[in-house]
Order: sequence, then structure tokens, then C-alpha cells
Amino acid sequence: MRRRIDRWAHRSPIWTAVGLTVAWHVLLFALAELVGGLSASWFPDLGPALVNAGTAVGTLAFVAWMGWWRGSALAWRRPDRSWWWCLPILVLVTSYAVPGLAGSVTVFTSTALTMLAVGVAEESVSRGAIQYVLRQLGPMRAAVWVGVLFGLGHALSAFWFGRAWDDTVVQVVSTSAFGFGFAALRWQLRTIWPLVVLHALDDLLQLRSPDAAPLWWQAAIAVIFVGYGWWLIRRLPGRPD
Repeated sequence: MRRRIDRWAHRSPIWTAVGLTVAWHVLLFALAELVGGLSASWFPDLGPALVNAGTAVGTLAFVAWMGWWRGSALAWRRPDRSWWWCLPILVLVTSYAVPGLAGSVTVFTSTALTMLAVGVAEESVSRGAIQYVLRQLGPMRAAVWVGVLFGLGHALSAFWFGRAWDDTVVQVVSTSAFGFGFAALRWQLRTIWPLVVLHALDDLLQLRSPDAAPLWWQAAIAVIFVGYGWWLIRRLPGRPD
């Protein structure tokens, strides 16, 4: 079975990436139906935390079973000078905290742990397994597809959970840009773990901000993600591993 999947990934990387995206969301939705509604006074986000922890474990187990661990950038790498490329992203992410942060210590801790699970779950599949499958397209095309599939995945979630489509369109555009920028940064870092932290922090600060960021600022951040990602890929000395 593993060889068959591996051969298919080499022959049809885009369709394999689409299949991984759909399969990941099927697991997400199944877990959401099972435990997504759980909550506790000491952990208000218990259900979402369990859902995302479950998808993270499922993704990591699949990657390990396929033997894609190192290729999917799941192996830990000691911090080096490439980590400085995370600094502009960190500045963008922390801009969401400018209006301040809301919530009690319990709520803030619950959200932080849940978003950490989201970071592991989404980065391991998107900038991990999917980007590994798409690597043969070349760094730029692979990053574009990673971003597009990441954005469309949020459209699937919006459909399943019944979210408003006007908000969904904005989210798909912003997450596509986010996915492209993170894919470009992943080529530089060659590990997903700094991206996990940045992703979790981005979601945490947006959720705990008392007000949503203005639409113009969300659009500006999307443009910066795309521009920065394009610049990072143009700096690559050769084909990324």
C-alpha cells in the first residue's frame, strides 16, 4: 500500500496533494462530530483541542508510516541563521495584538493550547506532507499549490460548519496567501517546527484580540505574505530538499 501511494505521489503530485487535503478534512470533520462539542470550565476549548490533536496525531502517524518524515520537514533542526527569516512574519503576526488581548487566564490558556494543536495539525499536513509531495513541481509552483490548497481547505471547513460565505471568501484569500508565504519560508528553514509556533501565535492573537483586524490590514498582510514568499523563493540557491 505504501509503495502504491508513493508511486502515485510521484506520478500525480497535484492529485495526491488534493487527496491528502480531502482525507485530512474528512478526519477533521469526523473528529469534530465525535468530540468537537466538548467543553469544561477549566478548558473551554476542550473539544476543538481534541479534534486538532487527533488530526495532528493522524497526520504524523501517516507521514511516519510512509517514511516521509525527513522529506516532510518534520525532523527537528537546530536553530541557525535561516531562522532570522521568521522575524518579518513574527512582526506581522504580533500586529494582531495591537488592540490588546481579551479573556481570562483560563480562556487564554485554553485557546493557546488549542491553537498549538492547530499549528501542528495544519503545518504537518500542508507545509509538511503536501509540500513534500509537490516538491517535484519546483519551489515556486509547489508553494503556489500549497497556498491554494490551504485556502480551499478553509472553504471546505466553512461549508461543513456552516460559516457565512462572505467571511469565507476573505478567509480563503488570506489563508492562501498565508500558506504560500509559509511554504516559501519552509524551503528556507527545512523544518516545520518554527512555522508551527508562528501559526499558533497568529491564530491565538487573532482569536483573543477584542476586535477583528480591519479589512484593509488583512489585505495588506496577504499582499506582504505573497511578496515576502516570492522574494524568499527567488533567493533559493537551488532545488530545495
